Amino acid sequence: MSDISFRRATPADAGEILGIKRTAIEELEHWQYSPEQIQAWAPKESYRDTFEQAIDDEQFVVHVAEAAGTIVGYGALNVPSERIDAVYVHPDHHGNGIATVLVKHLELSAEFQGVLELDIMAARNAVPFYRSVGYWRLDAEVTTIDDVDLEFVRMRKRLDETDPDEWFDADFADLPAEPAAWVDTDAGEDGESFDTEAADEGEGWFTAKAVSDPDEWFGN
Repeated sequence: MSDISFRRATPADAGEILGIKRTAIEELEHWQYSPEQIQAWAPKESYRDTFEQAIDDEQFVVHVAEAAGTIVGYGALNVPSERIDAVYVHPDHHGNGIATVLVKHLELSAEFQGVLELDIMAARNAVPFYRSVGYWRLDAEVTTIDDVDLEFVRMRKRLDETDPDEWFDADFADLPAEPAAWVDTDAGEDGESFDTEAADEGEGWFTAKAVSDPDEWFGN
C-alpha cells in the first residue's frame, strides 16, 4: 500500500476512471447480477464526456488512487446531495485497503463542506465493506437502467460520530479489505451485493448514459 498515492481528480482522468468502473462491474459483479444487468450497468466509452463534465463540476469532489502513475481506483462525493456517488477499485488492486482510504477522503471532504450525514447506494457485494467503515443498511431499492432492473442497498453514516484524526493513523495492513470498488461493493445479510453509487429520491442513480442532470453523472 506504500506505493499508492491519492489526489483530487482532473477532467483528464475521465477515461481511466470510466475504465475502472467498467472493469470493476464486469469482473467483480457478474456473480451477483445477470449478464443483461451487467451490460446495462457498465458505462460505455461514449460516456467519457459525461465523466469529464462531472469531474469539472464543483458540486462533485472526486479523488483517485494511483500506483506508478496509473489510476487504480476512484471515489466521488456529491456535496449538495450529501452522498457518495461512487467508489471503484480495479480488480487487480482489490483487497488492499484502497477503497477504505478513498471513502475516508470523501468523508473528510464532506465534513469540510459541513455535511454531517452521508448516504450511499451499495452493490450487493459491498454491503459488508460499508458496514465495516460505519455505514448502516436502510432499504433495498431497485433502479432501472436501459429498461433493466437492478437491486441495490441504500446505506447511511453519521459523520459526526467518527473522529477524523484517527482516519489516517492506522496501518494499511489493519484496514478492512474492500470489495470491488465505489463501484459498487456490497453484500447484504444474505450475501447480496450493492453499488456504491447513489442519487436523489431513488431516481437516476445508476443511469449509464449521458445525462443533463449533474446529479446523475456519477450514478450507476
